[in-house]
Amino acid sequence: MGVKRWVIRFSLAVSLASAVVSRSEEPKRLLIWEVGGVEGLLKAAPMPWKTENRFVSIVRAMAAGYPKDFIGLEISPNAPLRVLLANGQSVIYDDGKTKTFDQMLDAPDLEDMFSQVYPLTNPTDQLPENFDPGRIRIDAMFQAIFGDTQSAVAANCEDVDFCGNRVRFNKRSGAADALRKVAAELTELFATHPELKMYAQNLGGTFNWRKIAGTERLSNHSFGAAIDLNVDKSAYWRWQPAKLLPTFSRRSFPQAIIEAFERHDFIWGGKWYHYDTMHFEYRPELMAFARAQQAVAKK
Repeated sequence: MGVKRWVIRFSLAVSLASAVVSRSEEPKRLLIWEVGGVEGLLKAAPMPWKTENRFVSIVRAMAAGYPKDFIGLEISPNAPLRVLLANGQSVIYDDGKTKTFDQMLDAPDLEDMFSQVYPLTNPTDQLPENFDPGRIRIDAMFQAIFGDTQSAVAANCEDVDFCGNRVRFNKRSGAADALRKVAAELTELFATHPELKMYAQNLGGTFNWRKIAGTERLSNHSFGAAIDLNVDKSAYWRWQPAKLLPTFSRRSFPQAIIEAFERHDFIWGGKWYHYDTMHFEYRPELMAFARAQQAVAKK
């Protein structure tokens, strides 16, 4: 009986110890509204994250770009740091892998998505090889924000009058309202520069659930958060010989149109080495990050 009691006590001790270890390994969730906002979130973040300038800038950019969708961080001692989204999903901040450019395109973490700073200067001429700020996207993140299926995105889209064209655009995260503001600016621009109006004709489209040509990745058109302007006035790298990539100049595209979009948090596909000059997509997080980096550089 003594041995039996010892075995029972030992088993209970092991069970209790396992439970304590299990609880200690459970992820810790830091939610923005519980820690006093974004700055409180950064103060509550563990080392070394809270002192890493890039991490701090990315967290602020996510909060500025998607204030209703970015809700906090999940920290685990045995797993990568994760960024929490309002629909219950999360994405890895840094998976710890060293990647080629193509690998970042195919399997990015959040840090990869911010690895290239979108340039705010205009006009843009030739660009370094594989400089494509904005092409590195986490599909799961945009599905969480704009809709995870074609029907879900369609339900989130609404009609926008874009310079006389009725287009479908996602109303979530302010995307449709931002496009309306761009349209208002362009309407004023075209009144004084009618020769530019042709860029808002024969549109390439907005919402279209599809994969990017030659890849298994979803286009940002799938989320109703991108617009292609006049196809006939545009250049796309896949339509032209690859040898033109290093020398292609973007100077012929009207700077006033580019800047109207950028003022309202759209990035331009013409600022990619793999150029797509008809393409503008709503990326408030990248624009917030770029403006913050520009402000730091001016100090």
